[in-house]
Amino acid sequence: MADDDYVTSRHIAWQMKIPEIVLDMYLNYVRGLPSWKQSFPAYVHPVIQSVIELAPNETQIITETSEFVFAFDERTTFVPDAAELVRTGILEVRYNSMLVLRLSISPPDPDELGKNWVARGIEEFKDGEWVAELTQLVAKLVSNESEQRKKEALRQSEFNDVNELKEKLSNLSPATVQKPPLFQRLWGRSGT
Repeated sequence: MADDDYVTSRHIAWQMKIPEIVLDMYLNYVRGLPSWKQSFPAYVHPVIQSVIELAPNETQIITETSEFVFAFDERTTFVPDAAELVRTGILEVRYNSMLVLRLSISPPDPDELGKNWVARGIEEFKDGEWVAELTQLVAKLVSNESEQRKKEALRQSEFNDVNELKEKLSNLSPATVQKPPLFQRLWGRSGT
């Protein structure tokens, strides 16, 4: 019965798209979070209290309520049937020091253009509250990044407007700038 439960839980993980969510989160957020936290802290949602690069391709994320560790291991393996070297990888997720997910991943097939890596199999999966917490964290990261990009675009637009105005003003010749009438200039100098 335990084997049936394991197969069922892995099937549920695929239905919930957990491998895709975790892989997307790792590739698009987790790998960059340590440098973002240092260089662009506004792009890191405040729910993330700490981000530590434990080792190359191993990142710890501490939130208000828990800790996640993402570890990626890339390998090149000789496949005798194909008679070639094949890149593969393992992505592990630990939640509060417990291994909750181990994915086997590989580079995309040639017809899957635009993708970096693709989840191929679930080697380990433990269902639990980590799934909801991770899903919520991904949503917060995506929302925060979108908000920051909008703010950045607005700042860039304002900067461009100011530069455009400066350009227009610098192109005005002194003859086109109107001087106040003589009476107003004299009146302004008298101090009254």
